Amino acid sequence: MGKGSLAGRMAKGMAKKAMTRLMDRVGGKVVSGMTDTSSDAPDARFKPKRDLYSQMVADGAEETEAEGE
Repeated sequence: MGKGSLAGRMAKGMAKKAMTRLMDRVGGKVVSGMTDTSSDAPDARFKPKRDLYSQMVADGAEETEAEGE
């Protein structure tokens, strides 16, 4: 007939959900501890094709020099 009692299936589902939550929390802390996962994190071996922040700073410096004249 069925694949087990309703209580058994509910318990199995709750256990699976609890294990997934635990692994998400532990895994997230492990990954964040190993490396910086932000998209703009610098990498010592990689030089970006464009550096938006330094371009913005340079543009801002040019604008303030132009305003000062």
